[in-house]
Amino acid sequence: MTRSRTNVVPFERPAAYWAVRARRHYRPSQLPDAARLMRKALEKSGDPGLALELAEIYTGMGCYGAAEQYLIRAAVRQGLTGDLCYILGQCALGRGEEELAELALDQCLRIEPGGMYAESAQDLLETYPWNRGWDKPHCARSTALCRRAVWMQNPDEQLKAASAAWKKGHSPDTAVLLSSLVSSREALPYLRFAVVFMPRDVRPRLLLARACQEAKRWIEARKQMRIARAMCDRLRDAEEYCAMAWAMNRPAMALKLVDQKLGLWPCSTEYLWLKYLTLRHMPDQDAQAQRVLEALLEIDPDDPGGLYARRHPDACRMVPERKTMLSLLASMVYHRPERLRPGPLNRTLHLMVMSLNGTVSAEDVYRLALPAWRRLSKAEKRACDERHDACVLLAMILYVLLLSGRYRRARELMENAAGQKRILRLLRRFFRINAADEKGT
Repeated sequence: MTRSRTNVVPFERPAAYWAVRARRHYRPSQLPDAARLMRKALEKSGDPGLALELAEIYTGMGCYGAAEQYLIRAAVRQGLTGDLCYILGQCALGRGEEELAELALDQCLRIEPGGMYAESAQDLLETYPWNRGWDKPHCARSTALCRRAVWMQNPDEQLKAASAAWKKGHSPDTAVLLSSLVSSREALPYLRFAVVFMPRDVRPRLLLARACQEAKRWIEARKQMRIARAMCDRLRDAEEYCAMAWAMNRPAMALKLVDQKLGLWPCSTEYLWLKYLTLRHMPDQDAQAQRVLEALLEIDPDDPGGLYARRHPDACRMVPERKTMLSLLASMVYHRPERLRPGPLNRTLHLMVMSLNGTVSAEDVYRLALPAWRRLSKAEKRACDERHDACVLLAMILYVLLLSGRYRRARELMENAAGQKRILRLLRRFFRINAADEKGT
């Protein structure tokens, strides 16, 4: 009697098998399958490289919370890398955290200048329309007073300080602060001013809509909410819009926005979570909300919001834990080890080169800016480096433009600059230093 040969196929597959299968699904319509297969590969090996791949898949799906979980896993094993910083930058951009995104992309270039994502990071830094805030001249003093007023605890003192800031100069930040300290009808002119000078910021528009509703201007309130809905390009904007729609008892408006976003990002756990909460704010929608919750947890079984909602079915609120991983990653980027951190001069020159790209060569920036930098005080260097005071940096940029003969470009920057008097004082000092150096030679 002869025995026939049989091929025994092992039930357990290695991590490489699941990773290869996942990579075959790298198409927009198949990313959920790719994420499921890559999760299986990561369970088998724990390789930080696979964790980064999985984070990138989730980023492409608009599942930023899930992506950040796996970025943390990769960071624990191998620290900050250029690839990790690039994916983090993409997550931060999707959320609307532009400051973190810009810093993460910059760190990607610094840690791995020749890395796989270096060119893409450079393109984003140069071409993305970064929101630099509003530019209204003669408001530097008003902005400083407004920042001081924000931290005051006594409402009466805060109103007095905010009013003083408004008299010094009409800045949109002061207008928003004042609107929160006065009645709805009194807040309307301040908020109408703010939306003009903060055209990309959805928050003043939402505050204006709420103030109109509280002042019983129903038609204008609906109009402002429609305008705000069209402005919601980022996740943070959508979250603020939904929260305001719930507070105004208009969940149908929030549902319309979320459905629009899910049409673009059908597998995004972030927008599925917003849809779940919105449905919970609507009557007789609990069954549909539960279906949305199950779909969310199928895409990301570890989603903190989904798990919380499953444990507490009566709860209906935003879950701060959804952003815990982003906070941890941000702290790693902002507080890199000192041995990896470039000096303040290096950072300032790099920023100047980026700002003057195509206008003044990098060699001329380094040659012309160094003498001015050496004569700055420690406080001025710190203000220039931390970017909370743009006057010093802008004065150095104008100084380089004037010395290199780019007078028209310098005039355009100066006309739109805040704190012009201080900038002029700094420029006079720089030119005195330059004249003294030339005389000494």
